[in-house]
Amino acid sequence: MTRINALSGAIALALMSSSVSAQLLITEYVEGKSYNKAIEVTNLADSGINLSEYSVRLAMNGADSFGTTINLNDVNLAGGESYVLYHSSAAQDIKDVGDQSSGSLGFNGDDVVALFDGETLIDSLGQLGVREDFAKDVTLRREPAVTSGRTDVESEFDVNAEWVTFPTDTFDGLGCSGLEACDSTTPPPNPFVCDTDNLVPIYDVQGDGNRSPLVPEGSFESPEKYFVRGVVTARGESLYKGFYLQDPYGDGNENTSDGVFVFLGASTTPSEIQPGAEVCLEATVKEYYGNTQLDVRDSAFKVLSTNNPIPAPTRFRVKEGEDLHTALERHEGMQVLLDADSPLVITRNFSFDYASYRNNLMLAHNAPLYNPTHLYAAETDAAKNVAAENAISRVYVESDYKAKDGEVPWFDNFNPIDGYLRMGDKLNGLTAMVGYSYGEYRLVTTNTINSGYLGREPENERTDKPVTSYEEGLKVAGFNVLNYFTSYAESGNPNPMCTEASVGPNDNCYRGAPSVDEFALQQAKLVNAIVAMDADIVTLMELENNGFDDNSALESLVNALNDVQADKKDHYRAVKVHKSDLTFKDEPGFEGVEYFGTDAITVGIIYRHHKVKAKNKARQIMMPEQHAPLDEGGVKSAYQRHAMMQKFNIPGAKDDLTVIVNHFKSKGSTCWEDDFIFGEDEDVQGSCNNFRVSAAKVLGEAVQDIKGDVLVMGDLNSYGMEDPILTLTSFDEADRGGRIYTASYTTLDGKVFEEEGQLVKKGYGLVNLKHKTDYSYSYEGELGSLDHALASPSLVNKVLAVEAWHINAAESNLFEYSSKYTGDLEKSDNIYSSSDHDPIIVTLEYKHKNGKNNLI
Repeated sequence: MTRINALSGAIALALMSSSVSAQLLITEYVEGKSYNKAIEVTNLADSGINLSEYSVRLAMNGADSFGTTINLNDVNLAGGESYVLYHSSAAQDIKDVGDQSSGSLGFNGDDVVALFDGETLIDSLGQLGVREDFAKDVTLRREPAVTSGRTDVESEFDVNAEWVTFPTDTFDGLGCSGLEACDSTTPPPNPFVCDTDNLVPIYDVQGDGNRSPLVPEGSFESPEKYFVRGVVTARGESLYKGFYLQDPYGDGNENTSDGVFVFLGASTTPSEIQPGAEVCLEATVKEYYGNTQLDVRDSAFKVLSTNNPIPAPTRFRVKEGEDLHTALERHEGMQVLLDADSPLVITRNFSFDYASYRNNLMLAHNAPLYNPTHLYAAETDAAKNVAAENAISRVYVESDYKAKDGEVPWFDNFNPIDGYLRMGDKLNGLTAMVGYSYGEYRLVTTNTINSGYLGREPENERTDKPVTSYEEGLKVAGFNVLNYFTSYAESGNPNPMCTEASVGPNDNCYRGAPSVDEFALQQAKLVNAIVAMDADIVTLMELENNGFDDNSALESLVNALNDVQADKKDHYRAVKVHKSDLTFKDEPGFEGVEYFGTDAITVGIIYRHHKVKAKNKARQIMMPEQHAPLDEGGVKSAYQRHAMMQKFNIPGAKDDLTVIVNHFKSKGSTCWEDDFIFGEDEDVQGSCNNFRVSAAKVLGEAVQDIKGDVLVMGDLNSYGMEDPILTLTSFDEADRGGRIYTASYTTLDGKVFEEEGQLVKKGYGLVNLKHKTDYSYSYEGELGSLDHALASPSLVNKVLAVEAWHINAAESNLFEYSSKYTGDLEKSDNIYSSSDHDPIIVTLEYKHKNGKNNLI
């Protein structure tokens, strides 16, 4: 059933007459509940078009080609009319206006929908090869001004560029092009007249509090409309759709903002509204999810003049005794300048923000933020206070438009060699509008800067070698090597720990570089970093668990390291593991291969034979498993990676050194306690915290039986004052702010370990060598150390230096080896962003057994 709305149809026909080529265009997209799916196409020609040569094609679930084709019926579609293709099981309201049904029209909001004329693509939504929600559970209507189709279906798709979004199951626009419902008879608004005798200044709209005084308490919108006048400072096209208006003179009161955001109720801002235009409008004042804005309806605005001086950006300051969010609130809607005296520094480098689903960066007040439980125990008032302070001490920096892969829109020449950003940097010279969305303050940039503008303290600069490299002594390092996998890159085979019959680079059990080129880059970056560490013993985490022969990840890394070191004294060997501690899998293609543990990733230890001697073979410290029965039947299971332990002899020294490396359970998994104890009250220490405590208990018990010096290294997935670290070290129950418990339903070596979680009454006495002094990891704008060096009391007095070498956590993860989200960004094999964790380096002093001189 074809219909055409008189008003929108007239506009469309006028546009059609100037179209260079006659073609169909997708003008509406319905992705509603259940089978409520429909696609509307409109004839943009003056004359009719026969649809028999046209088809709608679908690419599902991130596919890089079209797998479903629906040919349109052999009917003539008159100029300006629309045609509706719908799912055969759609709601009756859709069927009533539909023209053709198909059971194959089963797309979701992340699938590509395209219109073809024969084999020629003429319009599309979505991006081939990318599975990203752009229109889930919504209706989209094409902007009337759009008269040509989107034919580059392999480019990034911005739904906001040409489409207006309507709520789920909105069907009243099907059958006619335009933004209005098909039966809309809304009369055109009266010409707007600015009442200059009753203007309300912008600073009175904003007031001096965190919401407008014109919006009553308990309400989100003013009951009256107000006339407001000002000069446009910036336009918003995507993140904020509208424009910013500022009083050119202000009231001289630094507690009230002179600027405000204006929402016109449309997806695009009229072209005549440009920076420098003086605009008068009539609007209600609205607190839109915390952002004070003016809501204009029925085109109640007028451009009074153009090319006026734009108010200069205000130098952003935070007053003494004021928190950052209060300072941002009194600048809301204004353009601010970050200069050398502004107190904002980078606390999260440029990376992905899941709240707004875009790449951006985070700044903090005065200094980068630290994770509360890295500084204080979880349930203490001190930790809670840090969490509360962090929440009001951060602001996001982003562009109005979603950044393209590998680009920082407001930072020229972003690259890993001389155009990089570091944790703690200031963005001197950057100008931005102060806005609020997704529950956070945001600085929406209005200019570009480059590396020459950065304010960087010397202590935050890159270092080619660790600061402690000058220290003489035995050096032991710990390094998480970010899923160093060789199996796919070298042979196309899956990880042998996987059970799937067919595995590709997007499958969950495959974690490493997806191509030979990316693997080569990863290996080069890791090799350069480890060589620069110049450590005598290196403990490794996130190695692929694929054996110990020349084709294994471990030997691949050792060989690559030795190939670049001319002096054989610098060459490394991998420790050999006792046969009884190895796992064998009897599967085709993997016969005879030995594995350490059963996870896809494992740990390893390499060393320089001329500095230390491995005594006997390395042994495993088996970690617990969790197998919790569920009320509805079945079992919820969780696993830990086993620890590797190697004793070393230092020639001539009295004492041996036992090095243990482990990689505790991730915070991102879920264990029984998370589902059935905490539920929605998520543990602030992350998922599986009790299970990590169980691992710490097992490891702590094992350490008690070791004679001599012990050094535990590893990514323990716990910040400095979290329960697993306190269990391994020491704690006072009163200082903990609560009690520490192990996990329930645990087994060890196939036998029941603890049926019910047990109270941990004291720690095992190891000393955290990096406690509170540094960081090795950055997550969501907060720093902390998941990577630890824990020493036995006998070893502590031999420690000369400890360092977290900041080559990774302070950098942007876009410089890592993966090219998945980095577009055309230049890559480098330098040491920076060689992993997502910083290496930890411990320098030890061992004296000769006669006590007269130092050995190393």
